[in-house]
Amino acid sequence: MPHGLHVPAVHLPALHLPVVSPRARRIFFAIRVLITSLVGLGVLLSVAIFALSATGTARLVPVLSNSMAPNMPVGSMALTVPVSKSSIQVGDVIVFSNPTQPSTRVIHRITHVYGPNEADQFSNWNPDVLFATTQGDNNPQADPWIVTIADATVWRLQTSVPFLGYPAIWLAQPLAPIWLLATGVLVVALWILRSVWHRPRAHESVAQEAS
Repeated sequence: MPHGLHVPAVHLPALHLPVVSPRARRIFFAIRVLITSLVGLGVLLSVAIFALSATGTARLVPVLSNSMAPNMPVGSMALTVPVSKSSIQVGDVIVFSNPTQPSTRVIHRITHVYGPNEADQFSNWNPDVLFATTQGDNNPQADPWIVTIADATVWRLQTSVPFLGYPAIWLAQPLAPIWLLATGVLVVALWILRSVWHRPRAHESVAQEAS
């Protein structure tokens, strides 16, 4: 009679990982670097926008349309600085709230600044308020409003950088958090795959030990 139950040994087949060519590895590495760089750039821009706005030193404003093309096309990032309202003159590019949609910011060029001698054109004239007309450089007609700014300072364009505004525009989209999460998962997956593919296979290790 057997003294115990003997279970036969089960030999599982060895797991053979697919052989990945050096070219494929380079492509996956480039994709991972690109995705990581884009995410990092978006985060840095968000931090920069918040920091500059919080300190009042400057404001970074993404350009959402081609109304100021070709010098400042859509996707550019405009750097604006606060200046005295009294220093604003024709030709300056300023940021202001759309009079018909106050939640929308507009960055257009000043085409006319009203002075005290034109006060009779306005029933609400106030010498402490800036009255001006504006127009986009790429628009055939002037804006259909008169801008009024009562603040002591106005945000005036200092310079702009093409394409730098796209990450900020993208991050402002409603689905941006979902895409960021999906991108993070993809980066982790690519990192894991790269680690697995770089791990030496069993027969390679045996061959190296035998040599």
